[in-house]
Amino acid sequence: MFSLHKTRGGVHPPQCKDLREYACTSITPPKRVRIPLNMHIGGPCKPVVNPGDHVYVGTLIGDGSGLYAPIHASISGTVVSTDTELLPTGATAPVVEIESDGKMETDPGITLPTYSTKEEFLDCVRASGAVGLGGAAFPTWFKMRAPEGKSFEFLVINGMECEPYITSDYRQMMEHADRVVDGVHRIATALEIPAAVIGIEDNKPEAIEKLSQIVADKGFGDQIQVMSIPTKYPAGGEKVLINATTGRDVPAGGLPVDVGCLVINVTTASRIEHYFRNGMPLVTKTLTLGGDCIANAGNYRVPIGMSVRDIIDAAGGLTKEPKKIIMGGPMMGRTLTSIDCPIIKANNAILCLDDEAILPEETPCIRCGRCVRVCPLGLMPYALDSASRDHDVVALDELAVMNCMECGSCAFTCPAHRRIVASIREGKAFYRSEVQRLTQPVKGA
Repeated sequence: MFSLHKTRGGVHPPQCKDLREYACTSITPPKRVRIPLNMHIGGPCKPVVNPGDHVYVGTLIGDGSGLYAPIHASISGTVVSTDTELLPTGATAPVVEIESDGKMETDPGITLPTYSTKEEFLDCVRASGAVGLGGAAFPTWFKMRAPEGKSFEFLVINGMECEPYITSDYRQMMEHADRVVDGVHRIATALEIPAAVIGIEDNKPEAIEKLSQIVADKGFGDQIQVMSIPTKYPAGGEKVLINATTGRDVPAGGLPVDVGCLVINVTTASRIEHYFRNGMPLVTKTLTLGGDCIANAGNYRVPIGMSVRDIIDAAGGLTKEPKKIIMGGPMMGRTLTSIDCPIIKANNAILCLDDEAILPEETPCIRCGRCVRVCPLGLMPYALDSASRDHDVVALDELAVMNCMECGSCAFTCPAHRRIVASIREGKAFYRSEVQRLTQPVKGA
């Protein structure tokens, strides 16, 4: 069904997958969780609970409309507050704070979801609260809706996990392989997608073998193919993976559906199947807790809304003061300014780094072109870096700044150690604000 295609660009950073054999374990739930209601791309949910309300694990606490994913309580206890707060990301959103009763009781209203049509299936996926768990956090049910006049020919499952350090998706494939395969089959069947491929980097041969065997044992080989893909960062980027597995190029400014593809993270597929089997919505997050400052590094299952501080403490604390704490991987993650921030649906790693966090000082760009050669999307990172620092909106537009996936390949290969990704992120924010300003109607006109 599928054949391997060569992709452009990419780099080979140290893999640092030292925690791959550490089975995922559950962390003791904290005394309090603080759950932001903006844990997805789209508008934030509105709280549907009030201070003083009792909630259970799985109780709906935030709902919305349009592009959104509902949010559920991750512990049982009493709602303390639903105030709107300024979050460490700089965004403002309602935050539901819950004080635990120590019982972790499941909401008695939870039932097994059922469906008989495609629309009913999408309603179930929406009710599960599923978002892209690889880091994108796009509401999964919305992503599964093909626009009028378009359809999905291929379901592409992203099991690449190409970021250094992170091994939570790998553990999902090893510990819940049966659930992964059933989830892929369920999604493809419900959405009437004729063929599905599970792309996995070839540095995970055990996962490739295990999933391939289960696909064969279940007789799904005519619909699902497990593909081994050469290890190269960022092979797990959505557009890169589509090109590698199907040979199709998503057009600039386009979406996967424009080339007939639906891309779903492997853990997202697994958690959707978990919802259909148990009725429990997305209330926990599997993440890798690593770095050279953690006493007991490993892969952990934690309640959504638990603070980074509580997670570190529950894992034995720090062995030394980190110079940097990153939420996510070292290539695309974001440095935390406070460890009191909560874990959200899209978080897949917390890295506490000391020596490994030291970066050389920036020097002037020498126009060597290395960043251009490694860019998987064929952009000109050095020029985007310059335009971003100069706040040149015309150049940012001409250079297609919004097409950048912020993978970090350019910064990794730069001999001048330019902070290219950070610069482009600022350039994107400036570009968006300028576009909004220039397209707003003139008052009184």
